[in-house]
Amino acid sequence: MPRLKRSNWVADFETTTDANDCRVWAWGLADVERARSSWDVEIGNDMASFIARIRKMPAIIYFHNLKFDGYFLLDYFYRVLKLTHVDRWPGANEFSTVIDHMGKFYMITVNWGNNKKTEFRDSYKKLPFKVSRIAEAFKLDEVKGSIDYHAHRPIGHQLTRNEREYLVADVLIVAQALKMEFDTGMTKLTVGADSLDDFKTLLSKEIFAKKFPVLPKNMDDEIRKAYRGGWTYADSRFQGVETRSGRTYDVNSLYPSVMYDRVLPYGTPVWRDGYPEPEEDYPLVILSITFTAKLKKDHVPCIQIKGSGQFLATEYQTNITEPVTISCTNVDLALWEDHYDMDIISYNGGWLFKGISGIFCEYIDKWMAIKSTSTGGMRELAKLHLNSLYGKFATNPDVTGKVPYFDDETDTVKLELGLTETRDPIYTAMGVFITAYARDMTIRAAQDNYATFAYADTDSLHLLTDEDPDNLWVDAQALGAWKFEYAFSRALFVGAKRYIEHKVNGDYECHVAGLPVEIGEALTIEDFVPGRRFEGKLNPRRVPGGIVLEDVGFTLPVW
Repeated sequence: MPRLKRSNWVADFETTTDANDCRVWAWGLADVERARSSWDVEIGNDMASFIARIRKMPAIIYFHNLKFDGYFLLDYFYRVLKLTHVDRWPGANEFSTVIDHMGKFYMITVNWGNNKKTEFRDSYKKLPFKVSRIAEAFKLDEVKGSIDYHAHRPIGHQLTRNEREYLVADVLIVAQALKMEFDTGMTKLTVGADSLDDFKTLLSKEIFAKKFPVLPKNMDDEIRKAYRGGWTYADSRFQGVETRSGRTYDVNSLYPSVMYDRVLPYGTPVWRDGYPEPEEDYPLVILSITFTAKLKKDHVPCIQIKGSGQFLATEYQTNITEPVTISCTNVDLALWEDHYDMDIISYNGGWLFKGISGIFCEYIDKWMAIKSTSTGGMRELAKLHLNSLYGKFATNPDVTGKVPYFDDETDTVKLELGLTETRDPIYTAMGVFITAYARDMTIRAAQDNYATFAYADTDSLHLLTDEDPDNLWVDAQALGAWKFEYAFSRALFVGAKRYIEHKVNGDYECHVAGLPVEIGEALTIEDFVPGRRFEGKLNPRRVPGGIVLEDVGFTLPVW
């Protein structure tokens, strides 16, 4: 795409909550380079005045959650401006979009027909936190306020002082945080892309291209079958019953810690039929096996089977009686053989990789030093860089997205799947092995503390003990050590990403997948009743004009 010479801005819409009168009733806009106070935030009270303002300048404008604000833009483009959507760089009175297959908005680019173009981006992809969390983490002077979202605001509504302050704070918080990112050279579309670019620069892009060649699609597809996420597990011995007191530990930078010194793959792999035994020059393996397995006594389960009608994809299996075929790394296989009695019926071949350690050291040392010596914004940016790089290697090359269209029957903007689109993979095997080592580290730590282990989630352990375990490396700062987070007096663990703990300081720590934070913060163990329903979970609904958020409530799952 042609490059635009543009300034960076942050915008925010305030919108009505009435499905029969859905519109923008206020907007704020600020130049990232100059946003320091309320005087630097422009304010208006309808979409027409917003469009009239921005179409005068070539700009990149960030919304914090473009998926929400973007629907209001798209509705106006279709309904009022009569612009045409295209799947290329837009010409006069045209616009294009980058929306993934899940409906996540990354970018909207519009050509106003006056030699000016505007690119809308999602600042959440750069700063993956709520606005209130950004203000807190970056230690900004602005504090996110509150307003009555449901108050009646007629067309032409003049903002109250409180409404202006609320809008100004939202814009300034995001603008000032983005300014810090841009000042460190983070100018890509996402924080992951920023991190990968920084790593390539430190390593040199020439070396990167040699170490991590673009592999053929069929080879990448086979390697990707071994890619798995973190280990999240509630131990069945304590599941669904109130426990005694305990302690929670988190790894200091789990993924960077395994990236730092583990042997990791590089280069073009070689195929071996049957059992692909590691070789001196090719110590790492991704292989396919067909097997049955039974969990050993007093061991935590760690085999998850997806894409099979026999097994629930979210559960870890204890007894696999019918043969299954899985792709995995040699790191996974060694762990499974320690935890299960396995009968491997056949080795179905696999890829051998060359191995290297320390390739990420310079990158990690750089950002660990900034993290340890900084506060506020720079510390948060360092944490983002440390935690965002590994996943970028396994970016899916299938980038088929969704495209918007205006549905005349419902009078709303809708999305439909676009034409198949692919791009080169980066180096999936790197992501595969980093996540394998990370799982191995967490699972083995849980197993070492089997007597007290109650729950784990990727980089955390929840142990029913009142003292630091002897066989757990506990240190508040060391890379890869387990940091003591808090003690709890009692807890209830009911499943993966479903638990509540009563901290010794009196607060509650509640995590349930899909449960809004605001609801979770008010719950106690006594409230944690299966099937109990709470009001306050908002879901978006597309209506003429844009989106309204409807309270659909949340029901605690049955266990």
